[in-house]
Amino acid sequence: MEPINCNICAADDTQPVVCQNGYDIVQCKRCGLVYVHPRPEADVLSKLYDGYHQRNGKDIHSWSVLMKLIYKECAGMLTNEFPRGADVLDIGCGYGHFVSVMSDLGFRASGIDPSADAVRAALHNGLDVRLSTVEDLSFGENSFDAVTMFYVLEHLRDPLYALKRVFHILRPNGLLILRVPHTTPVVKALSAFNIKNNLYDAPFHLYDFSPETLRLILTLSGFSSILITPGAPTVPHVFAEMLVSRAASTAARLIYKTSGLLIGGVSKSATAVKPLSGAEAR
Repeated sequence: MEPINCNICAADDTQPVVCQNGYDIVQCKRCGLVYVHPRPEADVLSKLYDGYHQRNGKDIHSWSVLMKLIYKECAGMLTNEFPRGADVLDIGCGYGHFVSVMSDLGFRASGIDPSADAVRAALHNGLDVRLSTVEDLSFGENSFDAVTMFYVLEHLRDPLYALKRVFHILRPNGLLILRVPHTTPVVKALSAFNIKNNLYDAPFHLYDFSPETLRLILTLSGFSSILITPGAPTVPHVFAEMLVSRAASTAARLIYKTSGLLIGGVSKSATAVKPLSGAEAR
């Protein structure tokens, strides 16, 4: 096991949140970031991801259904923001469903993913996908107009470094769209009633971002014009889970629309822009 400091503020000053699956989840007392500490070594984590996309009965079709509303929402954002032919990279693309969506809309869409099985399936379908991680990105500076990261940031060992790499490969005025879970408020509420749960899904999820810590890490990475919203819901293949997802998303979006408040326990979508440099802005 590997002890770590806070990824945002580098402090080693935490308070316990809960223990799940034998892993301690802690919260930084300085900035509020929630993370697994200590965590498995890198090689152990890599082996744990073998077969990740097939967990809990999922397959290539169920992943497509799970994310379809989020993909539709984000595709709308990108078509409103950029002309057809713009370069879009989906990090953690899985089977390549969003790459396919954007390609069909006329964008130059590509993706990366660390799962060899998922990448093989995407290549079989003729998609521009490569086996890679965000830490190993080989793209040059200013390569993409937009980058998407759907439920990726919470899995990464060093999310701050990853976002700085994304900032590097985006063109000035380029757009980052990401999606992360926000689990801690629900876990704390359930813990108060001694209700056991596995909502953190440790050690697959190494971090849990609140709107505040998400905004902070994006700002530290260089991004501006940060907007955080509830976003569209996932569509789980289990009927009861699907109902909960839709109900929670509907409530969260209504509250946000009427009051501007972001309630806890519901996944958050964020958009952030790589600002123009001084010379480019003139």
